[in-house]
Amino acid sequence: MRSKNILLCLLSLLAFASCKKDTVPTTATATTETVGRVSVKNLEFNYLTTRGQLKLEDKNGTTSSGYALRVKKDSIIWISVLPGLGFEAARIKITTDSIYVMDRLHKEYLATDYSFLRNKFHVDMDYNVLQAILLGNYQPAGAEKVMDEADLHHIQQARENLLFDYFVGRQSSKLQQLNVQDKNTGNTITVKYDSFQSVGETPFAYALAAQVLQQGQSSNFSLTHNRVTVNDEALEFPFNVPSDYKRINFN
Repeated sequence: MRSKNILLCLLSLLAFASCKKDTVPTTATATTETVGRVSVKNLEFNYLTTRGQLKLEDKNGTTSSGYALRVKKDSIIWISVLPGLGFEAARIKITTDSIYVMDRLHKEYLATDYSFLRNKFHVDMDYNVLQAILLGNYQPAGAEKVMDEADLHHIQQARENLLFDYFVGRQSSKLQQLNVQDKNTGNTITVKYDSFQSVGETPFAYALAAQVLQQGQSSNFSLTHNRVTVNDEALEFPFNVPSDYKRINFN
């Protein structure tokens, strides 16, 4: 399995939640988290589906692809990477304790735990952290400090090896930018959310830019979405590996 294919797959998970308004689902609601004097509106749902286009730029060049994504909140993240004409290049399934990646181009697959993400990106991460980043939601945890910066509230949060900086709009009460830094390695993930539209009761970003900086090297990621659906109807998350695929391992 080629490292860039894996990076493309996993970076596509960093920011899927900036979804363009398509319909207004009745099951999308807002939950307000309060941190001192700051209120932050989070998107609440049971199941989410979306489609769009993603682009990755790194030292090896630029890669673009379509994608389809499904989420069962607090449980499963599933994504299909679709370069075009209905062809699937890769499939990913992430649960609370495991990560599965199937590379259809090279007939290889990976089945591992979160140590893979920690070793790949050198950032300590689990399912809850990943889901919060993807949704653009504020996750209350750890020691918090509130500061003001121009038209934004700045919430700084220390959580074991990670330092979170949340920048929340004063008027919208929505997360505008999230920085996550691993204090041990200095590696960072920065996600900017923009161009909000209403999904149910909650403003939701459909323009997003993300950057992963590790060991002095940066990868930039952007998303453009064209459809989002949030509802209560149960989704399937298929991940059936053909018998002739080779399982690979990463040290």
